[in-house]
Formats: sequence, structure tokens, C-alpha cells
Amino acid sequence: MKTVIPILRRNRRGQPVSMIDYACSRIRDSILQGKLPPGTPLSRRRLAEELTISTVPVTQALQRLESEGLVECRAQAGTRVKIATAQEIHGNYVLREALETHSARLFAESAVPKMRRRLWIAAEKLDAAYLALAHSRSRSAARHAKVERCHIALHMLIAEATGVPVLIQEIKRSRVLLFNWLFTLSSEFTELPERWHRDLARVLVEGSADQASEAMGVHVRFRQSEVIAKFQELAEKTSKSERMVRGPQRRTLEANGSAGLLL
Repeated sequence: MKTVIPILRRNRRGQPVSMIDYACSRIRDSILQGKLPPGTPLSRRRLAEELTISTVPVTQALQRLESEGLVECRAQAGTRVKIATAQEIHGNYVLREALETHSARLFAESAVPKMRRRLWIAAEKLDAAYLALAHSRSRSAARHAKVERCHIALHMLIAEATGVPVLIQEIKRSRVLLFNWLFTLSSEFTELPERWHRDLARVLVEGSADQASEAMGVHVRFRQSEVIAKFQELAEKTSKSERMVRGPQRRTLEANGSAGLLL
């Protein structure tokens, strides 16, 4: 007998979604928008109350997000938004460099003129958006998230031009993790060079496959050591804070940690 998944509501495209998909989407968006930064404790009961659903789909959604690398479940410590280790971040950079340099090589070799024009236009817009963000007097999380999504879209445009589904899927996964890490502490990183994405696009559009691969490698490795250092600092602060919280205090922290952040 076919299992029937209860439908809760429809997504932005008007398509019906299950309670698990709904919970997963809402929690993921809150993480990627910085509403639930790394280290935030996640209470299943509190999340279920905010989403007006039972704890069962929330539990399954958190399991899915754990497989995506966005949350972590720790024995006797509960669930929290994942704080990436230095080793995990380094591993992600190594994987991304391998994937994206090959993607750049394939783009330079075979991208059609239409895709090359799209890349150049997207790079110009992205550099302008980052420049405006850097010169903004007040930091808007929503505005920043929008710019970072455009950044992901640019790299996905390069990947999609390859026409290799597995490559596209893996680049998207690695980019989502990087987005989560960078967005959280972005205000603490050095600014990007003014023509950072236009210079990359120029090489991919006009250069050879070897030149495109080399340029993408430099692009991917930018700020790697800085990102690792910031997250080591964050992990140490969180670990120190957790050692100071015990028993009822920890349960209270976990119960209230995600309150109101999904709304």
C-alpha cells in the first residue's frame, strides 16, 4: 500500500508540500538567513509550536538537515545549528576547488555564447551589489542574504553550463554549506576586491580552459584561512559557554534558544 504523506500547505509556487518538507524548508531558510546562527540550540517542541505542527515532522526535518550538514545532534547535549570544524571547512574548500575548477574548465571549453553573456552580466550585477552592501550605513540581514543567493546563482550558472547533473548537484551542496558559514560572520571578513567576479568572468568567457581553471582556483581559495580562523574562535567561545551551563540551565537554554526566530 502506498504511503500517504499528509499535506500541510502549498509552497510559493502553489505546489502542495508535506509537513516534513515544510518544516525543513522553514528551518533551513532561517539558518541560511542568519536567524539561527551556528551554535543556536534547537528545541523540537519550540520549533513545532512556531510552525504549528507536531514534533514528528520537525524531528524528521532536523534529521534531513543534519544529513545536509546544517545541524548537528549531540549525545546528552541536544540539537543545534552546526558549528563547522576547521577540518570540515578545509575539506569543503578542497572539494569545492576540485569541483569548480573543473566546472570552469568545461565552461571555457564548451559554453555557448548565450551562457557566456549571462555570466558576464551576472558578474557585473554581483560586484555592484557587493559594493553597495559594503557602503551601506546599516547592515540588513535580508539584503545581505539576497546578495549571497545571487553569488550562489552565479557559480551555479557556471556549473549548469557544463550539462553534468552530478557536478551541478555537488557544487550546489558545497555552496550552500559555504553560504551558511560565510553569511554568519560575513561582517568580520575583509571586503571582496572591487572587480572580483567580473575578473573571473572575463577569464572564463575569453580565456583558455587552463586559464579558467587557474582563475577559479584562486577565486575559491580566497579567505579560506580567514574563514577557518573565525570558526575556530566561534567554536572555542561556544564550548566555553556550554561548559558554564549545566542541568536545568541547559534545558532552559535549549527550550528557548530557537524561540521566535523562524517568524
